[in-house]
Amino acid sequence: MDWFPNAINWLGDQLSYILSFIVVLLPDSPFQLLSYTPIADILPYINYFIPVDFMLSTLTAWGTAITIYYAYQIVLKWAKAVS
Repeated sequence: MDWFPNAINWLGDQLSYILSFIVVLLPDSPFQLLSYTPIADILPYINYFIPVDFMLSTLTAWGTAITIYYAYQIVLKWAKAVS
């Protein structure tokens, strides 16, 4: 019965290894760019009234999603998969 905890630990280690490998392959977050802007020092004070960082992050994510969608549609039309 000592093999069962060892098997569970081995499976957990393997899953942890696979997930860490996948995370390393992912690109850096595009939202880290706000911390290098010239207004980074006063941005917290502006964000108290208007959530500029949230709006920019959301706009970036939305723009990226729309760009990927339209690029995918163009590729499908070239392949004549959609009309």
